[in-house]
Amino acid sequence: MGNVLILSPTPIAAIATSRGSGVANLLTPSPKEVWIDIAVGSVANIDIDFGAVVPVDTVFLGHVFPPAAGAAWTITGGTAAYTTTTLKASGALRAVDTASRSPQQTHAFWTGAVANIRYLRLAVQQPAGSPVLRAGVVMAGKDWQPQFNMEFGSGRRVIDTGTVASLPDGGFATMTGARKRAFSWTLGDLSVAETDALEELLLDHGETVPLLVVSDPDATTGQRSRIHYGLFTGLKAYERRNAAQTRFDFQFEEWI
Repeated sequence: MGNVLILSPTPIAAIATSRGSGVANLLTPSPKEVWIDIAVGSVANIDIDFGAVVPVDTVFLGHVFPPAAGAAWTITGGTAAYTTTTLKASGALRAVDTASRSPQQTHAFWTGAVANIRYLRLAVQQPAGSPVLRAGVVMAGKDWQPQFNMEFGSGRRVIDTGTVASLPDGGFATMTGARKRAFSWTLGDLSVAETDALEELLLDHGETVPLLVVSDPDATTGQRSRIHYGLFTGLKAYERRNAAQTRFDFQFEEWI
């Protein structure tokens, strides 16, 4: 598989939690609308009902904060119950950080073998003595990955939403904003089937419906920086190189 993963999430029919408040906020687009746990040192279950049996190989619990180093999660599911099959054994909740940075806000991300399930349970646990967990987004479904890697030249940039104006004395007047990432990449060896699938995905999301893009999903150093929840921007036409090969450019901006 190629080194980019796109998750257009499967619609969720119902969601509940064993404790805490605001679980419905996990289904709203804004990650600033959150579910807040009320305890630490024991497991809190987030239960998802898709309403029908669907394929799932990717799960995202986004904008989790403040996750302690020992925070853990387990993913289970089934066609008739929440705990029939273990999709992911208990392990670190936090995506792998860069070597030099451990941010207060992170994501929990898993991708693996496809399971056909209706019910999905995320069992999360913050260690005793830590602040209670909060989370802003939950997504799950079957991801899309191309056969071949992104072309060279793909990369991230930082967006600062603040404002700055030069002053007559040579200084600056600044208004602090948020800083977030934008990611752009090119897929240059798409088959006809892959091109059609991507066009359908873009029709579903456009530039207003959020989704998940991961540049290299491997759980290696810097994984957290490669996980992007947000919106496509500046959609462009694809370019047909020949009868069996198409080039497609993408731009994506995080929602924080």
